[in-house]
Amino acid sequence: MKKLLIYLLGATAVLSGCDRKSDLNIDGKSTDQRLSEALANYQKKLTDAPYGWILTEYTNGTALNGGVTKSGPKAIFSYYMKFDKSNRVSMISDFSPAMSSTFNTSSYFIKATQRPTLIFDTYSYVHVPCDPNVGISQSPYGNGFGWGADFEFSFADNVAATELGDTIHLTGNLNKTRVTLVKATQADQQQYSTVGFAAYSTFGKLLTYFKRVKGGAEEIELAPGLGGRTLNIKTASHPELLNVAIQYTPNSMVLETPIVAGGQTIKSFNNLVWNAGAQNISVSINGTTPAVIDTALDPIAPEKDIASNFYMEGTTNPWLATAGFHVNGVDDAYDILHLTYPGANFYRFVYFPGGVNGGSLDLISPFFVGGSSSYPYLRKGLANTFLGDNGQLIFEMLDYGGIAAPPRLVATNIIFATGKIAPPYAADSPGFYIVRKEDGISYDMVAAGDGLAWMTWSHQ
Repeated sequence: MKKLLIYLLGATAVLSGCDRKSDLNIDGKSTDQRLSEALANYQKKLTDAPYGWILTEYTNGTALNGGVTKSGPKAIFSYYMKFDKSNRVSMISDFSPAMSSTFNTSSYFIKATQRPTLIFDTYSYVHVPCDPNVGISQSPYGNGFGWGADFEFSFADNVAATELGDTIHLTGNLNKTRVTLVKATQADQQQYSTVGFAAYSTFGKLLTYFKRVKGGAEEIELAPGLGGRTLNIKTASHPELLNVAIQYTPNSMVLETPIVAGGQTIKSFNNLVWNAGAQNISVSINGTTPAVIDTALDPIAPEKDIASNFYMEGTTNPWLATAGFHVNGVDDAYDILHLTYPGANFYRFVYFPGGVNGGSLDLISPFFVGGSSSYPYLRKGLANTFLGDNGQLIFEMLDYGGIAAPPRLVATNIIFATGKIAPPYAADSPGFYIVRKEDGISYDMVAAGDGLAWMTWSHQ
C-alpha cells in the first residue's frame, strides 16, 4: 500500500489542482515523472502477458443513466484479450455467436483519474453490453441503460503496478461492475484462438425455450433468464425457480452459484459437444458425470393456474411487451421494435384481455405513440382466448392485420394463431405456456407447438 501511495502521489496532486510549488522531488523524480512511470508500469503489466488475459465482468443488477438508476437482472460477460504496446487490444467475447470466435481490434489507454484506469476508448466488444440502443445491447433495462456494464475500469488492488499478480481486480467507473483479469496460459491462448467461446456457441444451438439436462441424479430444466444472460433452473422435486448467472469458457459453462439437484451439487457443465444427428449436447456434470442437454416442449414443473391468473390480471392491467417474438435464437426476430407508421413510433406490444367490444374480444397488437389518436395497427390483432387442457393460453386470431399490415406484423400474428413458427400447423393451435420470470413480475409466453418462439410481458 505504501508503494502504491508513493507511485500515485503525483496523480493526486495533479487531479486536486495543487500548487505546483509543492511538487517536491522524491528519489530525484518529479510528480509528472512518477505519474508517467506508474501508468507505464500498468500498461507493461498488461502487454507483458505473452498469452493475453481473460477478462470477466460481473454486473450488479443496476444500470445508471443521467442520474437515473434502474434495477434489473445481473449478467456475466467474458472476454479473451491481447494487449499490445501500441495501445491496441484484440478480443473475442461471449456476447454473441459472431463475437465468440471473430477477433475485434480496437484501442485502449491507461489514465490517472481517481485511480489508475483502464479505458477502452474506441468502440469494441466491451461497449456492446453498454450500448444505450436496446436493439444492440438487447438490454432488459430498456433504451438508454445497456446492461449496467462498463468500459472504463479502475485498478482496485491496493498495490503498485509492479506488484500485481496473475489475477487483477478492477471496478467499473460508472456502474461499479466487478471485474477480474486473469493472466492466460499458453493452453488458454491456444483454445481461445482456435475455438473461441465454443461452449457459448454450442449451447446456443439448442433453440427451444425449455432445455433438459439428463443423466445426473435428477432431470434439470434450463430456461432463459430475463435478457438471456442467465439461466432459470428447476427440477421436479424443487419447482421453485433458481436464477443463476453463467460464465462461459471454450469448453465449459460455469455456474456462478452452485445448485443442488437430487442431492448432487452442480458447479459446472463441462466438455460440451454438439451432436448434430441427435440435435443435443453431450456434457459432463462437474467434469465427471456424463449427461446430455436436450430440447423440451413443455415446462418440467409448471406453476399451478398460471395461465388463467395471467389472463385475469391482464383484464384490469394490460400486459406490455417491449419487443416482438424471440424466434430461433434471434431476439425480436421480426424487428417489431422498428415497426412505424407515419408520424408515430412503436411503443409496446399490448395484450389486453377483454379490452375490445365491451369486453367480448381480446386485443393483442402493437401500440404506437406520437401520431394521431387513431392508430392504424392498434386494432389489427383481435382475438378470443381459451385455456388449453395442459394449462396453455390459446388464441383464436380474428384479424391478422389485413393487406395494409406490414409482413412482420402478419408473421407475428401467425405465431399467435398457430403456437408455432412454421408449418405444418395443427388443426387446433397448441397455444402458449406462461412462465413466470425470476423478477416475479415478468412472464414469458412460449409457443407450445415447437418451443422456438417466446415473448416477454410485464406491466411496464
